[in-house]
Amino acid sequence: MSTRDRLAALRRGLQRTEPRVDAVLVSEDQNRRYVSGFTGSAGQLLVTADAALLLTDFRYVEQSAWQAPDFEVVKTEGFPWPAVAEQAKRLGVRRLGFESEHLTVDQHTRLTAALRETAPDVALAPLTGCVEESRQVKDAEEIERLRTAVLIADRAMEAVTRRLRPGMTEKAIAWELEVEMRQHGAEALSFPIIVASGPNGAMPHHRPSDRAVREGETITIDMGCKVGGYCSDLTRTVVLGEPDATFWGVYDTVLRAQQTCEGRLRAGMTGKAGDALARDVIAAAGHGEHFGHGTGHGVGLAIHEQPRLTYTAAGEATVPEGAVVTVEPGIYVPGWGGVRIEDMVVVGKDRCHVLTTAHKAPIIKMGEDS
Repeated sequence: MSTRDRLAALRRGLQRTEPRVDAVLVSEDQNRRYVSGFTGSAGQLLVTADAALLLTDFRYVEQSAWQAPDFEVVKTEGFPWPAVAEQAKRLGVRRLGFESEHLTVDQHTRLTAALRETAPDVALAPLTGCVEESRQVKDAEEIERLRTAVLIADRAMEAVTRRLRPGMTEKAIAWELEVEMRQHGAEALSFPIIVASGPNGAMPHHRPSDRAVREGETITIDMGCKVGGYCSDLTRTVVLGEPDATFWGVYDTVLRAQQTCEGRLRAGMTGKAGDALARDVIAAAGHGEHFGHGTGHGVGLAIHEQPRLTYTAAGEATVPEGAVVTVEPGIYVPGWGGVRIEDMVVVGKDRCHVLTTAHKAPIIKMGEDS
């Protein structure tokens, strides 16, 4: 889809909103980029059935003109809300939808005050998911960018894990992973890298510390990078040398849970049903209490987006064909450590296609460099 197609889809969505709106204000960074192509850090999209405006400040006027040719660029000064109010009045807007999940209380207060002063006839209407719903289904260009980001992270994971040795700190490992990804084409990290060794692995989102990794302990690495704005997300759990007696039972259970989900996940299932594919395997092995997060989430311009594979209310929606999601079951045992294995997959009508290529052999033999 081109940005022109995405703009047209947003306009069609205006006809289905409840309550009906005749304009929508898009403020969230990734939504703004998805609809317009504009990558700057500040800007508002004001879209009606006939007009498409990109309001931004001096820093981005020239950039927005060539990145977002389907939009009329309006230069703002200071806070953007007075300009939004002025343009809403000029366009004859009566009911303005805004992204209720993304506009802060302070921003809403300032926008309300600006409308009251300049365009008192304009009413605000909260909207949810007006762009996010379209973002769930990835087109061929998006999938290619995701695939490239996945491959860069895969190769970095394999290169750095081959170099792991006892005594390296979690922070040092994270730095080597970042350098490896950036040297091979990553424009940024998708999120701060997680390196969790030994008992730290019981914390799913542990941040790298000065703790040195030790022989025989688990090391869980969760990482990803961005290419063309699109994110990758990859987790592997490895052990230096021989693991303890607990490891294989935990690792094999997590791997089996992941393989079950990847083998049976398909479009049209609810996120809860997709989550259950992995969760039921882990629960049957006696580790239900040790798996407390969702099985997966959508990935695209944001590292976490819709749809969600989860047991919570967020998993009630169906997973559409063409969505790209993670499959990342885990088991976390306090005092011992944890195991998580994560791939990214494209959800198809009858099956899912795994994008991730990094191997899952968990044992790093000591004294070998490959």
